[in-house]
Amino acid sequence: MRKLNTKLRHLLVAVLTLSNLLYPTTIANTAPNSIGIISITESSSTSVEILFDSNVPKKSLSYYVINAAIDIPVIEQKNSKTQNVFAIAPKNIKKVIKTKATGLITAEIRNLNPKAAYNFSVSVKTNKGKMIISAPVEYSPLSNLMDLLSNLPADWGNPKPIQLPTPAPTTAPVALPAFTLSSATESLTVNTAATGFTINSTGGAIASFAINSTPPGMSFNTTTGALTGTPNTVAAATNYTITATNATGGATQTFRLTVIARVYALGDTGPGGGIVFYVTTDTFTQAGATGTMCTTNCKYLEVAPNTWFGGTSDPTIIWQPAPSTGAIPSPGAALRTIGGGYQNSVTVAQWLGDNSTHANGAARRYTGNGLQDWFLPSQNELNQLCVYFSNTATTAEELSETWSGGGRCNGNAVTGRGGIGGFNTGWYHASSDLAATIGNSYMQDLSTGVMGYIRDRGRSWVNSVRPIRAFG
Repeated sequence: MRKLNTKLRHLLVAVLTLSNLLYPTTIANTAPNSIGIISITESSSTSVEILFDSNVPKKSLSYYVINAAIDIPVIEQKNSKTQNVFAIAPKNIKKVIKTKATGLITAEIRNLNPKAAYNFSVSVKTNKGKMIISAPVEYSPLSNLMDLLSNLPADWGNPKPIQLPTPAPTTAPVALPAFTLSSATESLTVNTAATGFTINSTGGAIASFAINSTPPGMSFNTTTGALTGTPNTVAAATNYTITATNATGGATQTFRLTVIARVYALGDTGPGGGIVFYVTTDTFTQAGATGTMCTTNCKYLEVAPNTWFGGTSDPTIIWQPAPSTGAIPSPGAALRTIGGGYQNSVTVAQWLGDNSTHANGAARRYTGNGLQDWFLPSQNELNQLCVYFSNTATTAEELSETWSGGGRCNGNAVTGRGGIGGFNTGWYHASSDLAATIGNSYMQDLSTGVMGYIRDRGRSWVNSVRPIRAFG
């Protein structure tokens, strides 16, 4: 055996020991002879099976002997000196096979040194004392290694390189957003479309916009940053913060919006689409009103158009269906003042049912311009409607009058002001009742202005009906 560097030799031995356990190796001998080793098969790192053939006649043989020449590799001593150690046919691997049969024979050899190389041969002794020896066959870890290497895949020595992931391309960071508003303030009248502002970007591309809150009636576009719409609520000057953001950060600007109340004049079109017929420089209280309706800050009354019921003129409806008497539940319907009609109508509609079979219910069910605060006018509210449309002047004293009968409208509201009110000739219902337990309701003839009631029959009369509403 050639001498190898000690460390390399030991490494090869370790590799071979593991490899032989995993991949048993067979070494074949095909040399012709009267006796010869056919194969050497490794059982473990310290044992083999030897298969040999013998052509010695049975009657001539005495016994077989397995011969092994061992070569121990260079061993590193503590003094760093090396020497070769040889041993021939050690007892621990010598075995006499006493089989006296011919043919293929198997012999197991144990206790081999996994770090050594061997030359195995088989000897046979005839009964005449003659020795016949087979050709030697080499068995060694190095031979096993060569066998293993010869069976490796063709590309074993050229493994494919590790494919590293392709790094994601890097992009330059986006600049911080910056922008200005075309207008920083706006003041407008409620229910008027806002002008708003436009965005002028002066920095990095803006990904989205946001606003801290949106004025009632308006909308905000998170893509363009536009604030549009019609404010429907009166509000003092309010700051709205607009924020622009991108992947790097954000920037803000402030827009200041003021929504003031509209000042209406007699004859203007009100929020509900009707004609404004009453204006006061002060305010009045609307009894029973809640929520977004005017309560103590009411300034105006408007009347629905004559098409409110779906036709071209006002319908005629009974005030209370038969028996047209009975006590009206608390708080009753006896309010006659300006600001009293809403509560009267709500009370009676709850009593008689929320439907159009009676005057108060029909007026309450009107929803002009989407508003649901229409009602049948009280005695004084109906009289004030007659005053405006008949072109007769009114005084503060008349407006505060609590009627006990008769009327203060001295003109014809049907034809007055060119007939723009579209009223029917004759009587119109008021929501006011004379008393909770008496079947009398107030009414007014808009042709003459006369206000009155007919005892014990007022609620059973079928008169024209026109809704009104109050606002501030």
